Amino acid sequence: MKLNFFKKTILNFSIFFVILFSLLFLIERVLIFYSTEDKDNYGFTTEFKKKYIRYNKYGYRDYEYNLKKKEGVFRIIVLGDSQTFGHGIKDLNNTWVKKLEKKLIESVGNTSIEVLSISGPGWNSDTYLYELFKKSFKFNPDLVILAYYHNDIPFPISLNCDSSDRKITPDISIFQSSKLVSFINFRINRLLEKIGEKPRYSDCLNQAYDSIGWEMNKFYLDIMGLSLSIKKIHFMITVIPLIHQLDSNYPLAGPHKKLKEFSIKRNIEFLDFYEEGFKNLNPSNLKVSKTDHHLNKNAGDIMADVLFEKIKGLIKYKNLSYFNKAFTLKEILNENPLLIKLDSLFNKLNSINTFILNSETKGLQVTRSSTQLIIKKLQKEKNVSNPISLTETKLSLSGDYIYHEKVTFHPNSKLPNLKESILNKSGVFIKTIEQIQPDTKVGLVALKLGQREFQFDFEGDENHKRIKLEKDITFPDPKVLDKWIFLNNHSPSEEYSRKELIQKLIDMTIKNPKIYYTSDDIKIINQADYFENLSNEIISQMYDERILFQTFLIFGRYGAKEYVNLLIELIDKSKPSLMSVNAADRYRQFFLAPNSD
Repeated sequence: MKLNFFKKTILNFSIFFVILFSLLFLIERVLIFYSTEDKDNYGFTTEFKKKYIRYNKYGYRDYEYNLKKKEGVFRIIVLGDSQTFGHGIKDLNNTWVKKLEKKLIESVGNTSIEVLSISGPGWNSDTYLYELFKKSFKFNPDLVILAYYHNDIPFPISLNCDSSDRKITPDISIFQSSKLVSFINFRINRLLEKIGEKPRYSDCLNQAYDSIGWEMNKFYLDIMGLSLSIKKIHFMITVIPLIHQLDSNYPLAGPHKKLKEFSIKRNIEFLDFYEEGFKNLNPSNLKVSKTDHHLNKNAGDIMADVLFEKIKGLIKYKNLSYFNKAFTLKEILNENPLLIKLDSLFNKLNSINTFILNSETKGLQVTRSSTQLIIKKLQKEKNVSNPISLTETKLSLSGDYIYHEKVTFHPNSKLPNLKESILNKSGVFIKTIEQIQPDTKVGLVALKLGQREFQFDFEGDENHKRIKLEKDITFPDPKVLDKWIFLNNHSPSEEYSRKELIQKLIDMTIKNPKIYYTSDDIKIINQADYFENLSNEIISQMYDERILFQTFLIFGRYGAKEYVNLLIELIDKSKPSLMSVNAADRYRQFFLAPNSD
């Protein structure tokens, strides 16, 4: 009797496991079938890239363009990541950049507007800056549109947030290849996020924007804005939303707000694609596939339509490419009446052409000689003859930027106060600021307050990038700096011998007496045998300390003092090295010193 019961039990268990494994096998096959059916939409696969992705001779997913723009063409460059690249979109013409170009060309009725896509999967804010310096400027754009996506922000070493999915099953090959296990793992991770046991991707992004990562990000964007402003290239920042949740509980409202406030503060044109186009839409209609959450061609239609409405003011002008660098993007897009009148009077065939246009608060004088176009703009007080500012822009006859100056006046006076000028000298941009003062002999004289020579370049490889904005001034990229300080990656002293380091330390202290005036600095200058008894390690540390201190000062020079202050707070908190602690102390002491100006 007991034997029969045992046999029945074994049989029942056997039947149960056969059914269970058969069911699991069936589910596995079904999942494999559907994933295979969807495979052609996996934008990240090698097969997809080989089949659908084509690059032009410059390495971008776009049609062939000449570096030299045709006369009369207004050229737009769009900088972006995989969302702009068209990850998972088979036809280049279905990417949102090409859709936008088509709408602009069709509206104008000719090819006087070009929209170039300079984008790539995995690109970030630093990538955009370096692509701008490396190739984009060579295309001589009139307008640069940054198609910003939220994960473009740098993730600093100090940010401890990991939203990657946890492996629920053992790390065995049979489990790794199973679609069923993958499905279960995915669902369990989403449940962990729902109950708060694991951060979501959006949670980590929000933390990045509340960390020093945002200050690093601001610096990259600021340098982009600075370089474009000096070169008189228009700039616009757009923000692409995270599309998995587009209702009132949109998870990245904070980053959108930060980017908007950043743009407004710097007078940069801004467009939020979430607010203007995607809000409350169904995400499932906007994704490439179930497994690829990049924007599909439907989303591309929305982006092209929204951006077209934002910049359609460009198509109102027939001669925009010849004079646009003398005006702000806001003036162009808002269809300034004087600008529209200028466009109607402009005749590129005339060798000499001068005319004056006036409104209640603005005056415009345009003179074209046989070699250049000179545009003067007067900003006046309403109902008063006193000027506020006078700008003069010199352009080549094809619209290329040569020279710009702006004179501001004393309040309620016709006396000039400050003059700021920028001269394009063979690709080096010389910015000069002068104070205008009365002189009993000659009337007015200009006292030079400062001058900078901007070059906008970088050097080094991915892990050792150094930014070069001005002649003889280079400094570590923020992401490189972050790794150097907190991971001790690639100290600058590693590049030099003991003899070279000693000479650099001597040169550094002698050439910068207002910066280096501590007792240690004085010893370097005055004691010939100071380095004899010091180890290589100590000498390297001394050099790195001063280089880091100089880096702090340089970042402050370009308006990133908040970034430096947060960096120093993190150094004080974690004390990653004696070198960094000493550099932070030196920075604080410098600004407390009487000669720190």
